[in-house]
Amino acid sequence: MVNVRNVLPTFAANDIDAARAFYADTLGLSVSTLDEGAGIVLDLGDGAAVFVYQKDDHVPAPFTVMHLTVDDVDEVVDELAAQGVTFQHYEGFDQDEKGIVRGFMEGGDGAWFTDPAGNIIGLADGGGMEAFLENPGG
Repeated sequence: MVNVRNVLPTFAANDIDAARAFYADTLGLSVSTLDEGAGIVLDLGDGAAVFVYQKDDHVPAPFTVMHLTVDDVDEVVDELAAQGVTFQHYEGFDQDEKGIVRGFMEGGDGAWFTDPAGNIIGLADGGGMEAFLENPGG
C-alpha cells in the first residue's frame, strides 16, 4: 500500500520564464523560481502548490490541466480579458460571449484559457465546486 503524505501536481512549459511572468504578473499568483531554471512552483495557498517544469519539446495536453477555484468567474474573466487573456470557446458547451459556461459543476460558472505554453487552465466558482473539493469521492 502506498502511504501518500501529500500531492504535488505538475505540468510542463516550453518557456519557464514566460510561464513565470504569466502566472505571477498576469494571474497574480505567488511564484517561486527554482535554481538553474528547473521550473517554478505556484503557491496556491492553504498548502496547495503546483510544480511547472521546463520541457523544451512540450506539447500541451488537449484537456484542462488545472482548475482555479475563484469567488466570481465573471469578475476574474473581466479582469484577465482586460489584460489580454483570451478565453476558449468549445463546441458542445453553452458558453456566453465571454466564454463562460453557466451552471458548470452543479451550479457554478466555468471558463477556460491557455497559458503561454498552451496548457488549458480553468476557472470555476459556486457551491458545486466547493462541495466537490470538500468531498471529492462523493
